[in-house]
Amino acid sequence: MATNFDITPEDLKVFLEEAEEQLQLLEGDIVRLEKEGDDAELLQEIFRAAHTLKGSSATLGHGPMARLTHAMENVLDKLRKKKLSPTTDVVNLLFESLDALRAMKEDIAEGRETRFDLEPILARLASDGAGGGNGAGGGNGAGGGNGPAVSQAGPSIAPAAAPAPGAAPGGGSAEVAREFVNELSEEERARLAAGLAGGAQAAVCRVFFDPECLMTSVRAYQVLMALGEAGEILKSVPSVEDVEAERVGHELAAYLLTMEDRAQLEATLMAVGDVARVEVAMAQALGGDHPAAPGPVVAPGPVVAPGPAAAPEPAVPSTEGGREAGQVKKGATTVRVDVNLLDNLMNLVGELVIDRTHLAQILSRGDRGEGAAEFADELVRTSAHIGRVTTQLQEEIMKARMLPIENLFKKFPRMIRDLALKAGKEIEFIIEGQETELDRSVIEEIGDPIMHLLRNSVDHGVESPAEREAVGKPRTGTVRLRAEHSESHIIITVSDDGRGIDVEKVKASAVRKGFLTEAQARRLSDKQALDLIFLSGLSTAQTVTEVSGRGVGMDVVRKNIERLNGSIELHTVPGQGTETRIKLPLTLAIVRALLVSLNQSVFAIPLTSVSETLRLTPQLVKTIKRKEAIIVRESVLPLIRLARVFGMPEAGSETGQYVVVVNTNGQRLGLVVDGLVGEQEVVIKSLGGFIGNIPGLSGATILGEGDVALIIDVGSLVKSETNFSRIGLVG
Repeated sequence: MATNFDITPEDLKVFLEEAEEQLQLLEGDIVRLEKEGDDAELLQEIFRAAHTLKGSSATLGHGPMARLTHAMENVLDKLRKKKLSPTTDVVNLLFESLDALRAMKEDIAEGRETRFDLEPILARLASDGAGGGNGAGGGNGAGGGNGPAVSQAGPSIAPAAAPAPGAAPGGGSAEVAREFVNELSEEERARLAAGLAGGAQAAVCRVFFDPECLMTSVRAYQVLMALGEAGEILKSVPSVEDVEAERVGHELAAYLLTMEDRAQLEATLMAVGDVARVEVAMAQALGGDHPAAPGPVVAPGPVVAPGPAAAPEPAVPSTEGGREAGQVKKGATTVRVDVNLLDNLMNLVGELVIDRTHLAQILSRGDRGEGAAEFADELVRTSAHIGRVTTQLQEEIMKARMLPIENLFKKFPRMIRDLALKAGKEIEFIIEGQETELDRSVIEEIGDPIMHLLRNSVDHGVESPAEREAVGKPRTGTVRLRAEHSESHIIITVSDDGRGIDVEKVKASAVRKGFLTEAQARRLSDKQALDLIFLSGLSTAQTVTEVSGRGVGMDVVRKNIERLNGSIELHTVPGQGTETRIKLPLTLAIVRALLVSLNQSVFAIPLTSVSETLRLTPQLVKTIKRKEAIIVRESVLPLIRLARVFGMPEAGSETGQYVVVVNTNGQRLGLVVDGLVGEQEVVIKSLGGFIGNIPGLSGATILGEGDVALIIDVGSLVKSETNFSRIGLVG
């Protein structure tokens, strides 16, 4: 079927954002449901999320999504009424439904045609939920059977439900069909046909207001709002325009496409104030020789249609390592902002406007040659005020970009649960620090690395229940994900209480793969041996599983983290577990950097990587393994001359140079520069669209004088310029 052709791009955007919120809420709550049992409040929250998703998808005109959520509601209702228990099979079925819903949502977002054979999963939902009747999974109603039947002999109408207390009996199904045929325009009939094809029902709702009601236009508007949430209003009498113009009597009729049943609609309408009685008549399908089922509706936006197709992709992909460094990931394009923060931004912008006007006045007096001393004083005061305002503006903008990392973390409980089931392991997953805030751009990029580390903990780290009992551990292993602030950084830790990493196996694998010789391997410390895990192709897994063990992934994890100007460190104790610490800047937009000079050009080195600076004289430089190095506090510090890296003429060493000591992933190196300019906050601008990705550079920034300074990517520079980590020279 086609989506509602009245849906605008803005409406579609809102739908996709709300759908993602509801899907994430459902996923997290269903994981809790399996652990906590049939908690009434939790079940009510799950039911509300499914109901909201059903209503929004029906409004969009996406029949398959609405049918599936309606079928899920039946199962959830049985859980609420304790007619069904949240067993593993039931939870698996709910998760399978969520996967299908998420795949449909992605198809809508990408404008792809969606074809799913929903009948098998609908049948399973009906069976597990003991569903039947007119709802999803039973009869000819929405979500059940083969969908709405269209007959050439005449209308195929399902019987209407019994009236609810307080509601007058509605008209018969045949009467409903005639009303739709007689009252709707050709355009409205086309929308009707599209909705029916997706499993929606047709309804005629009549509302009679209390004769004493003094605000019938307000009550009529409330009725239309309530019906709009219950489905798609094809037509109303009086129309919305008449209601807004207060041309309203004491009656209102609405022609509706909905996934709600009659009782739900009547309850919704009776809840509006000053409603004396309602009449609701239902028809689930229309047929005959009237034009109720025309050909395909051409509509802008995503197109969806029921039909057989491949099953939705599983929630846990079998590929490893996430995206390669540099690969683009499409993230959310909006972020919710507190209204108070917007008010602050508006006030600050107002201050800047005032300062702009004041500057113009000062310059005007200066042009006339009035009071040079007074002119200078006012210019200094205004400049200082602009500086304070822009600093506050920067802080407020940064707050607007900050999101709790919970938005990312809540995606992982489902993944851990599925992986543990597949591996036959018992795992307790603990999340800490969900309230920690991080720039949204960092959150979008860090998801894949964290996912890979968690999967490694489940697959490689935590032992099977039998193995754990054999060594005196509890059957249930623990995987922990923690986030915390540390000055201007965030530390994300992934840890487990599993078997740990055997560094001797790591060395043996590296020798076997040809990364280093046995002699070099013997010289490595345990920490340096652990760093070998980040080499592409190295794995210590005994077997290859669907999750991991192919020797790919950890190198990509490091690449992605270094691309964020972050670092990653491994710590392990054999037999006790492994901990991986990721250190990231809070934001990628603005960083504090050390400005250095190199052959009359200025470069910026992020301070997150800088340990110290040293004065360099020729006498300090030594040659070790044909590499330049200096001795700093009895430790070897390899040197990299940035002028050689970037193909620039080198300044004479006799004039004196400086060494900027950087530390990335535990590797200390010295970057030789001509001079130190100072510290400054810089706004990072990408170079990718202009000159492509250059090893050693992460972007550029514009300095106060208007000059451009290139920003050094310490991680990639170290990786491309030295192999010291393999031969044990890095201290």
